[in-house]
Amino acid sequence: DCAEFIKALGSFDYVCANKHLMRIKAYPSAVSICSKVVQCEGVYSSMQFLKPKMFRREDHLYQMYSDILAEIERETLSYRDISIEIYGFGETEQSGGGSRAIIARQQQGSSGQSSPALNMSEASQPSIHQHIANNIIAGGGSGGNGRGIADFIPSNTSPTYSHHAGQGSYYGREDQSAADHVVLYTILRELCSLRMALIGIYRMLSMSTVDIDVKGILPETERVLQLYETGTVEIQNSVLGLGIECEIQLLRHGLMIDRAIAEYDLQKSAIYLHLARVALSEWRRLSLEQEYSEKSYHRPEETTWRQYNIFASVEEKSKSAVKAKFNLQPNHLVWLHRWIASEKSKMTIYFMDNLLEKEQAMGGDERSLWAGMDPDMHGMIRTFRRKAGAHSISLVYEISRDVRFSTSGFVSANAPYEAPTGLNSFPCIYSYPPEPPRDHWPNIISIMQGSVSILRQFRSQYFYDRKIGCTYYVARADQHVSIVIIYLDKHPQPDTGAMDFLQLLASKLRHTDVLTALRSD
Repeated sequence: DCAEFIKALGSFDYVCANKHLMRIKAYPSAVSICSKVVQCEGVYSSMQFLKPKMFRREDHLYQMYSDILAEIERETLSYRDISIEIYGFGETEQSGGGSRAIIARQQQGSSGQSSPALNMSEASQPSIHQHIANNIIAGGGSGGNGRGIADFIPSNTSPTYSHHAGQGSYYGREDQSAADHVVLYTILRELCSLRMALIGIYRMLSMSTVDIDVKGILPETERVLQLYETGTVEIQNSVLGLGIECEIQLLRHGLMIDRAIAEYDLQKSAIYLHLARVALSEWRRLSLEQEYSEKSYHRPEETTWRQYNIFASVEEKSKSAVKAKFNLQPNHLVWLHRWIASEKSKMTIYFMDNLLEKEQAMGGDERSLWAGMDPDMHGMIRTFRRKAGAHSISLVYEISRDVRFSTSGFVSANAPYEAPTGLNSFPCIYSYPPEPPRDHWPNIISIMQGSVSILRQFRSQYFYDRKIGCTYYVARADQHVSIVIIYLDKHPQPDTGAMDFLQLLASKLRHTDVLTALRSD
């Protein structure tokens, strides 16, 4: 039942997890801890902890996980004390050696000095469940070899302690229960630690307004990944741990995509997009393919999967999922999918010339490149131009000294590089119609350089050139790219439609809708 509980928890099947929880033959404290974990996981996966609520602490979920972690530490230490009390005194000479070894390992670290066996910050310390499972229970096995909780619970009582049989095999049952609970606690303890770290990352993302703070968030994500990788094999070999690994990798890849796009690096953008899609697919597969009793939903038999390249869009909708009573994809998985899709759309609009060339080489066209894309920014631009009568809509990249730039999106770090100068330091990376408005480029650069303070505040700038009778609308999309709309007629006052579209397109490129969804109902 413990293994079934972990599988249901890792599959986001909280209804089933509670059912298995009621059947776990455990002390009331263990049931209470597991029940609190299920409750916290439900709040975490729904992402409700990011939404402001009256009469609720901002860090309420973090504190709940912290309290559970403290309970688990107390309970695990109590199991250690019980095992020492049972096996540390009154043992025969034949069986005493094993008990003394257990006590020695529990009281000493790898260096032989006294240290807490359950100190999570010391990954080299042997975990208490390994001592119980390996030394008390016959055939308990190591934490390695990909074993689950059920593998740590033998069917027979250890013959080493057969002299207790006259007492109703009390100690055999005690061994079994202790090993089972401590392995369960080991997984839940690391789950709580990882969730507490991930809560901070999501909170940092939710506070992003006009730009994602990749420099601040990426190191924290790397730290959480390291925390997971230095954890025990029990969490890493469980569906719960594998799902967390996919989640961390998704966050990391999403941040790397965002940074690569900002640096106009097509190769890195494509690589991290592919890795993100693989992690997302693997996470879905893991959560759907788990088999356990009383599963609240069944794995979909029919899907609309199709082969794809990393530049195209894929709609993954399950016919069975539509009819299911339970949400097969919790909110945080859905949000991560939406974020990666938004990054993919931004990547496609920035590198459209290069990607369209590759798409055409495979027999596709402009429509197939943007098919199913959400948001379809190219479609938005075409529609706006047709309705508003704009001359052109362009994306202008402002090259900085610390980033190598090439219009192809491929720059070798070892190749000789000479930074573009003059008009070439403001290249057009996208234009609709496809031919960039070269005649207007001096005006565009002049407006951008004369409106630095306004554009840095991500405000829209309106300018009418009386000499040539043209109107320009400019807004900064991110730290490098500005959107420019050109009209060949006079606009005495800023056109509301043009200003609104400018902000709409800029918000899509900044992922404003996606980030706002984290903190709004």
